[in-house]
Amino acid sequence: MNINYILYVFLFLFLTNTGYAQFRVTEATNWDRYPAEVQKPGFGLHKSQRVQMDDSSELEDVLLFASDNGHYPYFDLFKCYYVIIGYYSKDVKYISEVTVSDQRELLLEDRNNDGKFELYRRYMKDGKFSVDKNGNNLKTEWRFDRVEYKNNEK
Repeated sequence: MNINYILYVFLFLFLTNTGYAQFRVTEATNWDRYPAEVQKPGFGLHKSQRVQMDDSSELEDVLLFASDNGHYPYFDLFKCYYVIIGYYSKDVKYISEVTVSDQRELLLEDRNNDGKFELYRRYMKDGKFSVDKNGNNLKTEWRFDRVEYKNNEK
């Protein structure tokens, strides 16, 4: 056998295996799970989590949509908003305002141990901030709040 033939066969097997592995890991995004009106232009789904947030038997999908707002040497800024959807009914229960933060975090905890999770978030007041001339030393006023439901009301 010719050495070139063996080399081509080996190369073909290697590339097909790599391509097949990439195909197997890549999942198609199915937007049928979420109503189309929840995604704003320029934002992409960053993270989602299913939890119990109210008194109903239905679980809720909490979605975090984000987009880049700026890159600096020691931190990045993101525009984010949160959506809460009923898992089975697909009813939109809550859409937050767009906020600016240095984190894309979906923090859901049951801190008061009532069996219902709350959404905790941190963001900049009015999206305003300042940095020094080199793009370091982020200065802003941070806001902390939570989204929780009481008796099926937000």
